[in-house]
Amino acid sequence: MDTFFSQNLQYLRKQLDGKISQEKLAEEVDLKKSTLGSYESGRAEPRYADLIKLASYFNVSVDDMLTKDLATNQPTKRQEDKLRILATTVNNENEENIEFVPIKAVAGYSNGYGDIDYISRLPIFNVPFLPKDRKYRVFPIQGDSMLPLREGSLVFAEYVDNWRAIKNGTICIVVTKDEGVVLKKVFNYLNEKNVLILKSTNERYAPYPVMEDDIQELWKFVGFFTGEFPL
Repeated sequence: MDTFFSQNLQYLRKQLDGKISQEKLAEEVDLKKSTLGSYESGRAEPRYADLIKLASYFNVSVDDMLTKDLATNQPTKRQEDKLRILATTVNNENEENIEFVPIKAVAGYSNGYGDIDYISRLPIFNVPFLPKDRKYRVFPIQGDSMLPLREGSLVFAEYVDNWRAIKNGTICIVVTKDEGVVLKKVFNYLNEKNVLILKSTNERYAPYPVMEDDIQELWKFVGFFTGEFPL
């Protein structure tokens, strides 16, 4: 049976911020690049599990992925998402900076994260080995809940726009209304229950839920810097 799946997949990928590559999308949804390429070209019909992954990632219904030309029809969203606008700064070459949120600014980040004046006052990093097609920010670690990372370590994190695509066990900076900035392992139940479960690596701290409405930003851990030798 003919469907609109392959052309919708191409269309939706090209609508993403930065027009991400097949390789990057395949990584995000845990598929092989060759598999995603065959889906986009129409050389293969999607497995049902892959179809669900992709529909969830793009936040559209499976039915719309298959039966509607999404380039000309408004998709039916699985759930209404709030519009997320990232406040960011750029350098003289119009490339996005890597802003650093120092300890003294962390307490105000959950209020100022969307304020370009607040963001523009943050110090910036230059890290040439990080890919330039993604957005990064640096956050300090506080406390001992994520050992072996020690307090004072600096975490480099990649901005996550599609929260529902976060894989279980991913370590993220989670910015919430109540707790501010925390680094935790994330277990994702947004599709089923609109909640994330946050877990520390230090077993002294119990896991706890955060409702979707309380989340302000998610940043995926990509690396860290510390001035002390790790134990």
